[in-house]
Amino acid sequence: MEFAPLHGIRVVDLTSSLAGPTCTQILGALGADVVKIEHPQRGDEARAWGPRFFDGGSVLFFAANASKRSLALDVKSEHGQEVLRRLVDRSDVFIESMRPGTAERLGLGSKGLRASNERLVYCSIGAFGRRGPLADRPGYDPLMQAFTGIVSVTGEADRPGVRVGTSVIDTGTGVWAALGIVAALHERTQTGRGRDVDVSLFETGLSLVAYQLTDALETGNVPRRYGTARGRQRPALRTALRGHRASRARRRRPLPHQPRPPREPGGAAAADSGAARAAALRALVGRP
Repeated sequence: MEFAPLHGIRVVDLTSSLAGPTCTQILGALGADVVKIEHPQRGDEARAWGPRFFDGGSVLFFAANASKRSLALDVKSEHGQEVLRRLVDRSDVFIESMRPGTAERLGLGSKGLRASNERLVYCSIGAFGRRGPLADRPGYDPLMQAFTGIVSVTGEADRPGVRVGTSVIDTGTGVWAALGIVAALHERTQTGRGRDVDVSLFETGLSLVAYQLTDALETGNVPRRYGTARGRQRPALRTALRGHRASRARRRRPLPHQPRPPREPGGAAAADSGAARAAALRALVGRP
């Protein structure tokens, strides 16, 4: 029997890259009708992100946009905004990932859209959320892995920190957004009204280093890199080939308490999206 609890729910997806599309792909997998809004000329910017391409798009794009219908629409034009509003009036969920304030300037903010559709669940995805001193800052997965400390605890102890090999913050944010939307839809069955759902890459990153942060706040010790180990436990992966018994014995012996390590030399993280931004970044750092 097909599991489609969101059958009959229409989602208007005005997101790009990975976090928002991951969210709406999850909703589509649960049975929702997802209408993805794309720019008439270039489409979702992720269509051009390599290195692998086929059938008019990138692997990254196809990996996060299954089970969706696509509508080419210029939302900066009056005609495009009118068409989009008519579509949203007949929808249950609207999700966007524009810079803070952009949706409001285009007349696509939550108050404006909910004025004609009070049952609308409005989800915003951003780097740092819609409130606070960093609300207007942009951010991408690699930068947020560095900003939230994930890079500092990933890798071998005697080498510089590294980015996690998968886009854990983008995909994690998509999961949190989908969970928030499903919860808001459930609440709507009781109240008859929609609500705002605000999700950020920053909060997702902090949730992924929760026990390192808790330990640091309690002990004052700076979290460290342990390679394949987990915290103060001996690693299983590093010694797996030496035999099951030896591995079990090592896991039973905790690592000794680690004093505060010396502060590492400062580093910098940089990320770009698209050829134009990449060229500007290289010019800025003097590496054309």
